[in-house]
Amino acid sequence: MTTTSETPPARYVAALGLGIALLTVMVLNLIFGDTGRPWANAILLPAALIVTSGLVLLTRGRGYTFLGYLILCAGLIVATVGALLIAKRMTWGWPLMITLPCLAVAGTYLWAPRHPVARALHRTVAGLALLAATLGPAFLLLRTALFTWPAHWWALYMIAAGAVVLLNALELPRHPIRYRLQGATLLAGPAIIAMLLGFRFLTGALP
Repeated sequence: MTTTSETPPARYVAALGLGIALLTVMVLNLIFGDTGRPWANAILLPAALIVTSGLVLLTRGRGYTFLGYLILCAGLIVATVGALLIAKRMTWGWPLMITLPCLAVAGTYLWAPRHPVARALHRTVAGLALLAATLGPAFLLLRTALFTWPAHWWALYMIAAGAVVLLNALELPRHPIRYRLQGATLLAGPAIIAMLLGFRFLTGALP
């Protein structure tokens, strides 16, 4: 009798994840089989396997969790590309290619390093990624006529990005580490400049 190192929960996760992924592929083919691009299945099917592998590693715990998260995110991005291609919606759904990778980067906040400086830098990157993820919905809303956008709407992102960096800079001095004030200054300086420039662009003071 042979035994495997794979635990039963991992088998269940693999079966469930692969089943849902393949069911999604089948539904997409049923809906867009006549009008879509069937060759995109060559992207969707490997993506289903990648997503399943990521789910299995993610549920194993220990040192596999972060690796599973990365593989899962990569699989979901590839699957989204395949779904948009098979449905012939890439010209409509390309903003998702901004949102999904940024959300993947933002999600790494769950694995923040222990050192205060490294954690502050990592938190800054994760916060900026979360902010950048909203660009996808913003581009989708730009196509609609629900409301009037400011001429320099992108300046709001400059202000918000500066605020994210500034908040992390203000949090850094409370840690009893060397050069904390210097590090906070290096973060706060560009953040304040970005916020001021964003405000000037937003008000039309700068072209």
